[in-house]
Amino acid sequence: MEKDVVSPKKKYLFIDNLTLKIIGIILMTLNHIGLFLKSFEYTDLEILSNLFIYIGSLAFPIFVFLLMEGVKNTSNIKKYLLRMLLLALLIYIAILILSFIPGFIDTYEVYKFGNIFIDLSLFILLYMCFTSTKNFKFALIGIAIFYVLTYLIKINIIDLTSDSTSLIFYKIIGGLMPQYSLFGLLLFISYYLCLYYYEKRIDKTDSEFRNYDNSLYLLSKNIIYCILLAIFSFLFYIFTYIEGFSLGVDNISITYMVLASIFIAFYNYERKGKNSKILEYSFYLYYPLHLVILFLIFYLIGG
Repeated sequence: MEKDVVSPKKKYLFIDNLTLKIIGIILMTLNHIGLFLKSFEYTDLEILSNLFIYIGSLAFPIFVFLLMEGVKNTSNIKKYLLRMLLLALLIYIAILILSFIPGFIDTYEVYKFGNIFIDLSLFILLYMCFTSTKNFKFALIGIAIFYVLTYLIKINIIDLTSDSTSLIFYKIIGGLMPQYSLFGLLLFISYYLCLYYYEKRIDKTDSEFRNYDNSLYLLSKNIIYCILLAIFSFLFYIFTYIEGFSLGVDNISITYMVLASIFIAFYNYERKGKNSKILEYSFYLYYPLHLVILFLIFYLIGG
């Protein structure tokens, strides 16, 4: 009788879709705790807040990675986009309501923070433009203009702080801005192009290699993204020495994003819980709910 052989996929690639989502959510929560500590000016906890922010910065590359898998495998990308847009709207309303609560930190920088679901919605829209047979030239131009304008506002080249009503304006537009600005855009487009040309080359040379049962193929996809993160982290490490240079994000935080490779390298592309609507909507609702809860905790303690 032959001995059972443990496949490399099961042996070495042990992080499934559900596990990676949970890791991303935990990291994101730490990031937001750090940001709230900083926003509510707990100066005696500055080291802790920075630690949480830098550890939590690993969440964004994980979510970009999962989003790419989501758009490539979804049966209805329009519904996927609609869900992200609805979440973006929900977060926008929450940010707007919280910003008008007395005692909230009234600084322009807080309202330039942005809305991550704007980033994710635009990434899905970009993917649709790139993969469609229709001409989405005007949509791409519109997305480019939107990113440039919001970037210029974030880095104060477009300065709208000249009068007393400007803070209200920032409160209104803050939740409509992409959180990760030009960096997020470049990361998503770079990852898309890397996968596109890699898979195109495989199809020409050895199409059988491109198989989700082939652990080497899965590992190679993971490594491509990890290398991409390493390149971005290195570039942003250099940017920390260029005074005043920014792509709309904190340069130091981005240098730590390469550490997300610790989790992504072992991803096995198994989608556990994909048929559970309760689980799916729980993930979607967690984001606005945890923000409101964190705000209330810090507001009550700080108040």
